[in-house]
Amino acid sequence: MDKEGTLRSQLVEFIDHKLIRCKSGTDGSEYVELLIQPKLIPKLLQELRDKITFKVKHLDKYHDIVIDWNDDRYVDKFQQIFEQLESITGVPSRYTSSVYIPRPDEVNFPGLLALGCINRKAYTPDLLPNFANEPRFCNMRRHIRDGDRFHLKYCAYYYHYVSKRISMDYGLVRESYVTEGVCSQDFCQHQCTESHFKRLKDLVSNDELNAKIAPLVQPLLERHLFSEADTIFREFSIQQYFHLICVEYRREEIEQNGDECQDYLYLRTRG
Repeated sequence: MDKEGTLRSQLVEFIDHKLIRCKSGTDGSEYVELLIQPKLIPKLLQELRDKITFKVKHLDKYHDIVIDWNDDRYVDKFQQIFEQLESITGVPSRYTSSVYIPRPDEVNFPGLLALGCINRKAYTPDLLPNFANEPRFCNMRRHIRDGDRFHLKYCAYYYHYVSKRISMDYGLVRESYVTEGVCSQDFCQHQCTESHFKRLKDLVSNDELNAKIAPLVQPLLERHLFSEADTIFREFSIQQYFHLICVEYRREEIEQNGDECQDYLYLRTRG
């Protein structure tokens, strides 16, 4: 690629993020117009540095996650997060379906409720073409900055459109949204415990269990027969571990209507 082509390729991300725009002058020359205030440039350059490190608290310990935007080993740079979460949690990356950030930037993007990405390695070969339609980490790059601090939360579910097995979902909750010992809309203290995490880890890593469940629920979920699939999960006594909702998250609803969500989760006839 010549120098002009290299420059154009490097400008693409700045154009996508509406930081610059290119236009032609009356003399036929092309110009680059800056769309942000000059005083913001140092901050922007800091955010777009080649490598960032942020903290993730899992259970009672903080860990560093490092993203190198120039690491040529990764076509999808966000894949580095999944691999490093594997070393932090002990859950194989192939059993992790996604990572998301709830309310990533309430100051600059108050309407953005969550931002996430799907793990390429979690896909079964026949479903991998679907990966092209999933969100990319380039959007997350604008919302994770060097030195940020997050708390790790997690849930499990059977992902029929990705892994065809029970897989883990991780959430990166900004530390400013977490109050020690208190549940909030974003973080449940009772679910983020060593015992609960171990149970989820055992579920997603249990190949024998997944082999029994997959042929029963995959056809149902592909046809969007979710209630029927939930019945199977109850029969294996695992439905109670899927997408648990903290009482704090439903507090307003409970105060208005009472706790009407009383699904029977423990029917056990299989497994």
